[in-house]
Amino acid sequence: MSADTRMSANQNIGSPGSSPHASPAIDVRGMSLVIAGRGILNDINFILERGEFLCICGPNGAGKTMLLKAMLGLIQPTLGSVALLGKTPREGRKHIGYVPQRKNFDRMFPARVVEVIAAHLSGAWPLVVSRDARDKAAAALRIVGGEHLLEKELRDLSGGELQRAFLARALVADPEILILDEPMAGVDAKGISDITSLLDGLAKQRRLTVVMITHSLEVVEHCATKVIFMESGKIMAWGNPVDVLHDPRVRETAFTGHDHEHAITSGSGEY
Repeated sequence: MSADTRMSANQNIGSPGSSPHASPAIDVRGMSLVIAGRGILNDINFILERGEFLCICGPNGAGKTMLLKAMLGLIQPTLGSVALLGKTPREGRKHIGYVPQRKNFDRMFPARVVEVIAAHLSGAWPLVVSRDARDKAAAALRIVGGEHLLEKELRDLSGGELQRAFLARALVADPEILILDEPMAGVDAKGISDITSLLDGLAKQRRLTVVMITHSLEVVEHCATKVIFMESGKIMAWGNPVDVLHDPRVRETAFTGHDHEHAITSGSGEY
């Protein structure tokens, strides 16, 4: 790993030219996580400024999803801190849209897309979708090019359509930060290309701060302004995509051996 892409253990790195007055979107300092005596994350440090697009890459088991959970306030770090927009994860969570890799819905449950989105607005499953919630759901779907999905049931959606529906769900409350855990899993090659273009456009047009776990080199090259490469619970490289991807070891370790990202969703398991 070249010296210019390796991140020292105690270094916080932000974006050049960022405003000194606004809090960064995400500020992670000295964060470590130990679960059942096992080190999961080790001295994680980075600063992501508002409006940036961060791709987190690395082999399976590197700690990527645990890092997202700490950002979301779903787990408490053993050491160190996480701040979102200058607030604790719990306080900042209302400003986050989140698209998990596994959707906590039974694909065969007779749920319509409009209900899934409306449930996110109210925090509970709607017995009746109000006109206001329906209008907001339709507007969110329009942003992601999924207007035609409003009344469809989840079981009738392709992998790409399902991701558009859950992306609309994440956007419906107008978040400042969008966090996605492997959004290309279960999506075919054309769907990956379409969603990549969609996310890139959203980030630029709405000035969203985006954090995404991905095994897709296409996404990193097309969307990222910053890249984190993780291995064994540590950040091994951080910086601009050109710098990080220059090392062939990053490409070989982070972007190979992940056939699942090109598989069509089968309809089994959790969604």
